[in-house]
Amino acid sequence: MADDRQTTAEIPAQNTPTSVATLGPDWETEDAYWQSAYPERSYARADRSYEYYRAAYRYGTERATQWQGREWDDAERELSDSWPAISDVASPMWDEIKEAVRDAWDRIRGKSEDDRTHIR
Repeated sequence: MADDRQTTAEIPAQNTPTSVATLGPDWETEDAYWQSAYPERSYARADRSYEYYRAAYRYGTERATQWQGREWDDAERELSDSWPAISDVASPMWDEIKEAVRDAWDRIRGKSEDDRTHIR
């Protein structure tokens, strides 16, 4: 009987961009980034902690990864419509967090205005 297992040499290597496109970025890394970056964002209010924006950043990160072929303008309506289903009762309304979702979306797509780091 033939051995059907692949050897390590037969498994295609995935570079970082391929891995991110397939699996998405590591949320712990993204979470740490956003915790340090959010206070500098123009939409971040001083009376709102990171927890206010966390779900929005995760939502933008996940959808930008899942919807690789879609641009923000094409996806925004569906993102807005889906937000209440993924957020809880205490979550902000779409208009209050849309910019944070877009910020995370742009970061995943390499279009962020923040020069510190990009996921490409």
